[in-house]
Amino acid sequence: MSSNNKKIIAVVGATGNQGSSVAYTFLKLPNWHVRCLTRNISSTAAQNLASQGAEVAKADLSDLSSLSKAFENANAIFVNTDFWAQYRDPNQTANDSEKSYELEVSHGRNAAIAGAGVKSLEIFVYSALGPMKKASNGKYPHSYHWESKNAIVDFIEKEQPELAKKTSFIYLGAYATNAFLVPKLDTSTGKYILVIPMKKDTKMPIIEPGKSTGPFVQALVETEEPGKKLLAYDSYLSMGEIADTWSRVTGKETVLNEVSVEFMHKQFGVPLEVLGGPVFIEEFGYMAGLTGVIEPHQLKTKVVTASFEDFLKGKNHDELLGDAKAQMDGIKQ
Repeated sequence: MSSNNKKIIAVVGATGNQGSSVAYTFLKLPNWHVRCLTRNISSTAAQNLASQGAEVAKADLSDLSSLSKAFENANAIFVNTDFWAQYRDPNQTANDSEKSYELEVSHGRNAAIAGAGVKSLEIFVYSALGPMKKASNGKYPHSYHWESKNAIVDFIEKEQPELAKKTSFIYLGAYATNAFLVPKLDTSTGKYILVIPMKKDTKMPIIEPGKSTGPFVQALVETEEPGKKLLAYDSYLSMGEIADTWSRVTGKETVLNEVSVEFMHKQFGVPLEVLGGPVFIEEFGYMAGLTGVIEPHQLKTKVVTASFEDFLKGKNHDELLGDAKAQMDGIKQ
């Protein structure tokens, strides 16, 4: 199929976990031209995409005109905004949740405004999170990385009504590499210890974003009408089942240690920005505050992804433990 006959998908954040999965998924589809938006078109990740046939376009979420240009003639747009890059910036002062919130919201607003101006647009997919503060009646107000994405959803739905008619939201489960899903090794006993600020029967949707985001977005773009709210996951497990999976895959006993948020905050220095999620999910559920949510089995086309157990089988477990520790690097009190 000639490039003139292909539909165009523009991918914001194409060099990140979610965006790269979307880009590489659509690069395999003969009827799609993939346009990858990035601030650094010379990066290794950008050049790898280009070598696979992607068009790499320079664009910045802080620059509305660059987005409008990069979105030209797009039929589909995927957007993931990033809270953590700003939050972990070593040049920032302590507790920059508010600044990171404001920057991410401005990025999401710019993407929505630019997307709304694309006449050829058929579907806009935004990677979102739920309204934690509102759904908990203000009980859990500290997780700004949830609130920023929900604020972008509100902006699209309330201030961009025409774009909203073309929009679907994808709510990814907890990343399979999330620090709360990765135990620590007790070298004195040889056991894994999974320290969690929630009960063992708390259920958690889990996804490997670098592999699974693309197939789910493909389903939303190609076979679903706009207006969907998809909870995307590879596995939906209780914390007890997660511990059992670690035991089964590694051959080492994994013990759950349930502790309070206060204990994790004071003893381990884990900030409330991070701790709000687990306790909110335990009390209210991952998708609390949202209506009309669908899950993978409700899609018109079956999306096949690897389970959490398969994910663990394919990984170096020592590296996973190290990655989980590294997640906390740069996170401020």
